[in-house]
Amino acid sequence: NSDITVGCGYTTISVEVDLCTAQWAGFNETQLALNGAHNNPHCLGTVDTSVDPPVLRFQLPVNDSEDNPCRQSLQIVDEETSPDGAFSDFLSIQSVLLTGFIDTPRAQQGLVSYSTNLTYEFSCRYPLQYLLNDTQIVSSVSVAKDERNGTFIDSLKIAIFNDSDYAHPLVIPPTGLKLRTLVYVAVEAINLTGFHVLMDHCFSTPSPFNISNSEKHSFFTCEVNERSNLTSNGESKTAKFHFEAFRFLMGRDQTKSSLFVHCLVRLCEPTKCQELLS
Repeated sequence: NSDITVGCGYTTISVEVDLCTAQWAGFNETQLALNGAHNNPHCLGTVDTSVDPPVLRFQLPVNDSEDNPCRQSLQIVDEETSPDGAFSDFLSIQSVLLTGFIDTPRAQQGLVSYSTNLTYEFSCRYPLQYLLNDTQIVSSVSVAKDERNGTFIDSLKIAIFNDSDYAHPLVIPPTGLKLRTLVYVAVEAINLTGFHVLMDHCFSTPSPFNISNSEKHSFFTCEVNERSNLTSNGESKTAKFHFEAFRFLMGRDQTKSSLFVHCLVRLCEPTKCQELLS
């Protein structure tokens, strides 16, 4: 499974296959093709020896038209909606599921074979519903006003470090962090004068867009006070805390557990920040 890497772009699916594996099995780069199209040069891979180990790169357009010579299977699937999600009013939502494979020529017909065949299967799932925020339509009245909305969101960033000096960005190894590893988090306001950063609430979820309260793990509570520590808040343009790495139990059967860190942040004048802290 580690010999294939898939990137699900919105116009192109990119697939990388470890070239050494194919060569070790007795094949060369011209013998692997997308979706069985071994006689079509458009469906063959491109060798890249600038990386280590070298790979064979394939490009597959995200469409199912006749102009796509290496066409894949395209399927529209219906899925249940989360009762707490943004689309809870829908009975179901739909996604496009694109599946394909890369393989070597099949062995000759017969009862048995002593030659190796390689097959790599891949898929990309694209949801067809999205939540687009901050879109407002206003009906006209006969009053002239010019009150424009602005945002400081571009001045805020959240960064994760591996040291208490917040100097070295955290590098996560391929196998994941060891449990109880200290993770240092900083929320910073960049190029913004007159305001300090105050973290109202920081929490972790097992997925990027999970809004279910039952799947939130909050920091700075009595239950996890020994596992997380708020070191600086509302005192400057940077707020900081650290916590011990953990795993979500819902992924107990998986070799790695993902977690996403979120913070609700307030910008306040220095004196107002002190009032809120007190």
